Amino acid sequence: DEVGTTGRGIGPTYEDKAGRRGLRIGDLTDPEVLRERLEYVVPIKRTLAEDVFGVEVGEERETASPSPNDEADEVGLAFDVEALYEEYREYGERLVREDMLVDAGDFLARRIDDGANVMFEGAQGTIIDIDHGNYPYVTSSNPTAGGAATGTGLAPSVVGDGDVIGIVKAYLTRVGSGPMPTELGGVPGDTPGYDGDPENPETESEELAAWIREEGDEYGTVTGRPRRVGWLDIPMLRHAARASGFTGLAVNHVDTLAGLDEVKVGHSYTLDTDERSSSSNRDAGPDDGEETFTMPAVTGRWAECEPNLRTFEGWPEFDGSEVAEAGYEALPENARVYLEYLENELDTPVYAVGVGPARTETVVRHSPF
Repeated sequence: DEVGTTGRGIGPTYEDKAGRRGLRIGDLTDPEVLRERLEYVVPIKRTLAEDVFGVEVGEERETASPSPNDEADEVGLAFDVEALYEEYREYGERLVREDMLVDAGDFLARRIDDGANVMFEGAQGTIIDIDHGNYPYVTSSNPTAGGAATGTGLAPSVVGDGDVIGIVKAYLTRVGSGPMPTELGGVPGDTPGYDGDPENPETESEELAAWIREEGDEYGTVTGRPRRVGWLDIPMLRHAARASGFTGLAVNHVDTLAGLDEVKVGHSYTLDTDERSSSSNRDAGPDDGEETFTMPAVTGRWAECEPNLRTFEGWPEFDGSEVAEAGYEALPENARVYLEYLENELDTPVYAVGVGPARTETVVRHSPF
């Protein structure tokens, strides 16, 4: 699909959460509440399946049925209150029996009060944040630093009181559709207007994209689909740094770009269109032909931006283990020039540099712990 989801039902689950239809883990531990919630939500799901998707779900049973004998039975059980009640009641009993549940906010607050170091690790990235990304080409959650507060129950002041490290590759990748001004080549179905073959590149841009994709193993972890790749995008990074309040950067895949004659960066944008936006959008981005150093607030305007590229001399291949052991100064000089450019443009120090695929192949310049 054009958004680039994994197809595992995450989006519909978030829809249920926003619609106050979702089952929460705590509901599984109270049989009365569990039954009440199922009796409310299952009829809604049955109607959706039958009337919108045309799925035959069969008659609802009055008592729990045994394991399904065929696919039709399996579909029916997914919409059967009694069967679902028995299954999830057992899950709830196990959660209680094995003491697997905690109040996350309270648990973490007590650990912090006791002097423990706590690290929150996010996934995905700012540009697909449901609130701060290029909507509608976004995920269903908040991958920004603020998501650590909403996802744990700790106050924003607690999260903001520590270090916020922005993890970024030395180049840009993306899964799914949406604007990507610095893209190289393309991926059919994801890159707007692209109908080439990433596996059989014909242009220089496609060849470079294919090379980076192979060197960096840029394929979806769950889906295996090829990721879109491009040069690093400074206006986009500037937006990410502002949205999350980065105090440091960890730049990975510096080794992936080793061996290239030159490395480019999207330094700024120029809005390349002769058509003006509606009057309501004129304050939401740059004028035509104007250079801008931040992302336009309107996704459609971002899609019209052309990158102004800055070129850096490439750096030779190196042994990641040796560089990690020797430290930052052991990096090739041109790689350090590139990293220091990022520091200056984002006004954020580089805390760590990834110089190989292994965890040990990391140059740590500063540890928040």
